[in-house]
Order: sequence, then C-alpha cells, then structure tokens
Amino acid sequence: MSEYDEEALRQLQEKFDLFEYVKGSFEFTKTSSDSFATRCPRHVDNIPSLVFTPSKNLFHCFSCGCGGGPISWLMTFEHLTFNQAVDKLGKMTGTDIAFLKSSSALSFYRQIRKARERETPASPNRVILPETELDKYSTALPQEWLDEGIKPDILRRYNIRIDEGSGRIVYPIRDADFNLIGVKGRTRYSNVRPKYMNYQKIGTTDFFVGAYENTEAIKKADEVILFEGIKSGMKLSGWGKDNWLACETSAINRAQTIILIKLGIRDVVVAFDKDVTLDKIKKETKELRRFANVYAVLDRSNLLDEKMSPVDKGREVWEELYERKIRIN
Repeated sequence: MSEYDEEALRQLQEKFDLFEYVKGSFEFTKTSSDSFATRCPRHVDNIPSLVFTPSKNLFHCFSCGCGGGPISWLMTFEHLTFNQAVDKLGKMTGTDIAFLKSSSALSFYRQIRKARERETPASPNRVILPETELDKYSTALPQEWLDEGIKPDILRRYNIRIDEGSGRIVYPIRDADFNLIGVKGRTRYSNVRPKYMNYQKIGTTDFFVGAYENTEAIKKADEVILFEGIKSGMKLSGWGKDNWLACETSAINRAQTIILIKLGIRDVVVAFDKDVTLDKIKKETKELRRFANVYAVLDRSNLLDEKMSPVDKGREVWEELYERKIRIN
C-alpha cells in the first residue's frame, strides 16, 4: 500500500466538497448554522446521528463512532482501500496522484480512523428525579455569592438554593437531555471538606452545567465559553453574556467533547482557572479542534491570583483576558 505526504493529502481533500458529494443521497436535517444530520447507514439509526460539518469538510456518527474527511468517507461507506480512495479523489478533483510525495500519511490516517471509532462512554445508570426534589431546599439566596457581585436574578435563573441542614449552597445537575439527575452542594464553611459534593450518584460527567439555560444563547452566538464551575458562568451572565457552560471540573472529557461537536458551533473558548496549563487544554481539545475553532483564555500578564477564574477580578479584567485569548492550532 502506498504512502503519501500528509500535507499533499490534506490539500487533495480540500479540493473535494464532501457534503456536496453526499447530500443527494440522504435526507438531512439542519441542526445548526454549520451542521446537518442524517441517519447513519451502518446501523439502525432511529434518531439521526450522522453529522456533517461542511465548513470543516468532515463527518461524524455519534452512534457508531465513524468519522473523518473525504478519504475516511470513501473507505467507510464505499468500502475502498486507502489507495483506492486516494485514486478516486484524484480523478474527481483532476489531481495526478503520482505527484503526491511519499511519506508517513498512511499511519496518520489509520490513527484518525482509530480515534473516530472509539466507543462513546456509556452514561451511568441514574435515577431521573422529579422537579419537586428542589423544593427540599430553601430559595433564600446565598449572601456570600451576592457579595461577590452575582445578581439576585442570575442566582434565581440558575436555581441556586440553600441546604440549611448541611450548610451548603446547592444547584441542580441535569443530564444532556435536561433531566434532573442530581443536586450538587458547595460548603459555606472554609474548614469543611469536600468543598463540593453530589447528593446523588452521578458517575461520568457526560453533561454541562448551564446547558439547560444557555443552549439557545450559545447557538445564537455561535460560540461557547467553558468555565470550570457554575459561579464563574453566573458572573459572566451578570455582564449580559449567557453563552457559557460549566464543565464541573478542570478538564474536558470525551463525552463532553461529543456534546460540543454535536452543538455544531464555530468557536469554543476555554476559560479555566489560572492554574490550568495550555498543554493540558491542547491535549484535551485535540479531537474537538477538528470540528471547531478552539481558543484558550490565559493570564500571561499575571492579572489574576493563583487558581482564580478569569472572571474573578471583575468585568474589565475578564474583557482584557478574553480579548487576548489565543487560538489553539
């Protein structure tokens, strides 16, 4: 099997409009400004899970895991070998593949196919709670969060409550379908550990806090800002921007990556706390960057104290950090 130069293969695939090639063969539903979904022919697919992103010239099935660009499409759905797929692309684009330089691209594409075919982590067995579960907690607003500048209407929008029995600030946890699956509490006392705790067994964090309230704003902005926790997001909402999600940790896992890809938005801005490194963000967004522009908000001017969120020193500092965000290539 021949091997070809990676850059030459990239240029070859850029000449070929994958979505234009397949759109006459499937019935598509537009899911965002730059994504279209259809049923995957590889399996029974009652809910369309095969998603195309025309601006990226890519496809991905959220059920069986297949995905990639034009070469992967021809190999997966037309059952061509790698060489046959390259040859067909060459003929359809008028490119003489004999002039493609030989190198290590074949192993590169094998790695991409393996990554695409990894199984999506299964959601844990959970109990969906009635909305009345939240009525167990006081609707009084936590004074310490008000003192940090989070507005009362924002706290109410995200259903922030108080567990007076344990002395914790609590808020709802919802799965990717917005079902109530738990309540999370943050201690109000500096000497109590753990600082955060789930009141129910949650398992994999295959969701984002804030998605229930903010998905429409995110799609409208064509951008999502990712914070570690809900408090940072609520501060941003106080400044009139609701296009955020909270990861509930200082990491982006694969299940969350799939949610972000499925949103079909153009820009993802990672705004984690000061102590999270650029290398860590690069590693965790490797797959995501094939489907969206990914940026990192970094405190290179030491405007923040250790472990601070980018929003913790007020709107002016946040806007400066946001303006200086870097694109991760």
